[in-house]
Amino acid sequence: MSTIATPASHQAQRSLDVPLTLAERGRIVVQLGTAMLAAALLAVGWLQREYGPEDLRSLADLIIAVAALIVAAPIFWEAIRGTITGDRNTMTEQLVALATLAAMMTGNFVTATLIPVILNLGHFFEERSVLGAQAAIEGLRQLHARSAVLVTPDGEREVDPDSLTAGDVLLVRPGDVIAADGTVIDGASAVDQSPVTGESAPEDVEVDSPVYAGTVNLSGLIRVRVTKTGKQTALGRVVELLREAEQSKTPAMKLIDQYAGYYVPIILIVAGVVLFITHEMSRAVAVLVVGCPVAFILAGPTAMIAALATASRLGILIKNTRFLESLSDVDTVVLDKTGTVTLGKLELVETRPVEGVEPQRLLERAAECAMASRHPVSRAVMEAADTPPVVDASLRIEEIPGKGVLARGNHRTVMLGRREWIAQRGADMPANPDHPGPIVWVAESDGDGDDAVPRPLGCLLLADVPRPEAKQALAELRRLGLVRSVLLTGDRREVAEQIGAALNTDEVIAEVLPEQKLEVIRRERAQGRIVMMVGDGVNDALALATGDVGVALGAVASDVALRSADVALMTNDLGRLPLTVLLARQTRRTINQNIGIGLLISVGFVAAASIGWIGPLMAAVLHNFGEVFVLGNSARLLGFAREEE
Repeated sequence: MSTIATPASHQAQRSLDVPLTLAERGRIVVQLGTAMLAAALLAVGWLQREYGPEDLRSLADLIIAVAALIVAAPIFWEAIRGTITGDRNTMTEQLVALATLAAMMTGNFVTATLIPVILNLGHFFEERSVLGAQAAIEGLRQLHARSAVLVTPDGEREVDPDSLTAGDVLLVRPGDVIAADGTVIDGASAVDQSPVTGESAPEDVEVDSPVYAGTVNLSGLIRVRVTKTGKQTALGRVVELLREAEQSKTPAMKLIDQYAGYYVPIILIVAGVVLFITHEMSRAVAVLVVGCPVAFILAGPTAMIAALATASRLGILIKNTRFLESLSDVDTVVLDKTGTVTLGKLELVETRPVEGVEPQRLLERAAECAMASRHPVSRAVMEAADTPPVVDASLRIEEIPGKGVLARGNHRTVMLGRREWIAQRGADMPANPDHPGPIVWVAESDGDGDDAVPRPLGCLLLADVPRPEAKQALAELRRLGLVRSVLLTGDRREVAEQIGAALNTDEVIAEVLPEQKLEVIRRERAQGRIVMMVGDGVNDALALATGDVGVALGAVASDVALRSADVALMTNDLGRLPLTVLLARQTRRTINQNIGIGLLISVGFVAAASIGWIGPLMAAVLHNFGEVFVLGNSARLLGFAREEE
């Protein structure tokens, strides 16, 4: 780790896989220690030279020279190493080493000491800012439970979460962090999923509900059967992908790297020209000091760290930072229908009783059949029933696949199912109403034998309805400048057109297979559009991978979603889409500001040093000005999440 630039610039650029190690923290202590020791020796030497005996003046100069060597030696080492290896991250050390060496050669050991001391202290505080942004991401990695309560035949036993395997049963008490992904097998509770998904409202869970590692059980005692552990959990997969994102670079950052090799020679040429014209070494030294490019080194990484931290707090996983650039320019959004813009499950939208039948009676009879069935239609009926029927032990419920459900008992039969199936029993059935979604009929007969002729009570109209936030999310995207929206689905055209009309999409493309979705994305891109594809990550994997940006919805439960998309929304909340675009634009704007202001400050300070307005010591102080601006400007991104929350 370098004495000058590593805490800020190198720490920002390195992969933030783990917190600082003890060795790294030790080197920071050594860095500050050498700076303080050098400052103390400098003070002693200066006092000795100014106020001590004249015959001990040479001793004072020796003390000051030792101070300069102590604080400069690590810089010289890093500069030499970087020159030999071609490491561009040591550009700052190379310039500071040359400036310090030039000051020493002219006998100005006070300047040779103060320049590294001032820069050391400045970079120490900058590092704390970088680590503050890193800590926001690091918090996601620290969500893992420290222990788990394993249920065994011999009783409860506290174990290390890393020792868990699929099939284990955990006892999770209120306040405990859930140690692994699993399914609730006993009990009910509310679970805080915000650390993983960013969803602020607790999720109610019961038997058969999925739960995820890193979430917090809030209220009830539950037993969970483990399905995934360690890196295979939703949280583990998120952390792995976040690690990959930290190592990636945007095109702007790559452009800086591409031209970084020319920077040091240009500054050396400027310093050489200044020395040749003015014959003043102090001006050349000042040019070398203010020319240190740490502000440029920090311009991209600090903004990216802050953006990734902010996104993770909002339940947005950005898998590769280069997609932030594409997100900023998106002008077309293509959305899958089922499970993306709709809830992915049937809901009862209307009851149509026949004349003389009350809607409540129609729904009650339908619920009698549905209460013992797990069919999507039956689930929709049970959710719509105000008060679920009391289970009658005398009822015999029979489900006939593809047709419907029969409930026999108390000398009557109730039927819930397809119109044709009920008509086959001799019922005089009305025609189906005009409805694009599923239609099920309810009929009743006065006997529980197969020869009883049923009477139709009415029908239930069901549909996969749009998500409550979908229309508002699309409106927000239009306000942000997205000029085109396309609804893409394999469902029937009349169903798709109804959803498209409700959401005000520009085009509806229905009855397509997964490979045909891929062709739609290619066609949109061929027309010059920058396409964001939004899907559930399962049957949309091809389209997600082909779009300029692929966004997977509800990725916390889907391996395919996390792997196939570029951006994963950890909850089923389409309202995060405009937030993602806003964050991408704000991040790119921040990087551009960092680069532009950093360039203006560097050019201005180099010019001021060249004409003698800035001396070497003032250059060491002002050198930090650009870096402070970059860090402060990048840190503003951390407030994005707080504003949205």
